[in-house]
Amino acid sequence: MFLFGRNPKLSYLELVSYFKARNMGFKPLVWFKEGIIARVETMEASKIINELAGTVKIEKVLFRCKAEELKRKLAQEELYESSSNKLIYSKSTYNTNEAEIRGTLKKIFKEYRLKAVRKRLAPHTLAKRLHNCLDIIAVKEQKYWIGKTIACSDPYKFKERDECRPFKEPEIMSSIRIARILVNLSCVRPKATMLDPFCGIGTILQEAMLSGFNVKGLEISEERVRKSIANLEWVKKKYGIKQSFEIKKGDATKLSKYFGRESFDAIVTEPELGPLLKSLPTEKEAKYICNKLQTLYEKFFNEARFVLKENGKIVIVIPQFRTKSSRVFTIDMNKIMEKHGFRIFNATEALPIGVSVPLLYKEEWHKIERLIYVLESL
Repeated sequence: MFLFGRNPKLSYLELVSYFKARNMGFKPLVWFKEGIIARVETMEASKIINELAGTVKIEKVLFRCKAEELKRKLAQEELYESSSNKLIYSKSTYNTNEAEIRGTLKKIFKEYRLKAVRKRLAPHTLAKRLHNCLDIIAVKEQKYWIGKTIACSDPYKFKERDECRPFKEPEIMSSIRIARILVNLSCVRPKATMLDPFCGIGTILQEAMLSGFNVKGLEISEERVRKSIANLEWVKKKYGIKQSFEIKKGDATKLSKYFGRESFDAIVTEPELGPLLKSLPTEKEAKYICNKLQTLYEKFFNEARFVLKENGKIVIVIPQFRTKSSRVFTIDMNKIMEKHGFRIFNATEALPIGVSVPLLYKEEWHKIERLIYVLESL
């Protein structure tokens, strides 16, 4: 089982892209509101949870059963393997009778003569204490699926990479977590070369480096070039990584001026999204912003085609403006794709459970909604 964060569809697309990039078998079986149950190849869960950003927990499925078999199957399962008679445990239930699961577990622990204490464990606490506590997941989708958490994401690691680096611009860039998701959506193997042509202070690039990619960035602002270099040098020193980086001052609409033909396996970027908005725009304002950005993106995609390898991927965030009148305006991406030789790439396309691309992502505090596109060059 894979338990997702705030945006399950985006997290699922990231998960599938991660497995696909590494040629690891992945077959989804059951979708539930907060996650997916899947059959996967043997995997190192603790490594995967640290390389994903949208997955909160990974659970090993212990068994699946009919409702009338639940109590017996739980009683038969060796839920706790430690020699200590003291146990801290937590549980999460989805579409199930929570009281029934809780009562059954209490009876089992009593029979084991365990001093079991149930606690609500925060993710960062659970991540550190999985070796001496038990976290049970119960999902009911026709049948019961019972799982045991074997890996948990630690949000403090994302916080450290954000707050401890030399420079931050939270009012402009999406979160560290979203940056990591964008990198994984590229569906290319680590050790490939990745470009962010609107790199800002290097947020996407640092997550790409930590994921094993060699990176290059382009930024039109001299000040942000300096900040980006400082941030990436900090990442290399802090985490002891060997991946290389290069940041240039330059214009993203003139990529061929700075890079050779077919230089990159993937381009991952959050480009210029328009002015910072303190309130919802009028229709006139939204149209003006979109027209201006359409011109910028047209020029960028024309150049991106030159520096991207055959079948290379572009993961790009495109703004969507919801106006005071509730109308929605965005960029004409169909026009751009047709004109410059790109198509939608969807890692879930051939799977029995899929999601559509682009995917909408919204920050509560941001007046600009984001559409996340994954594209492939033709």
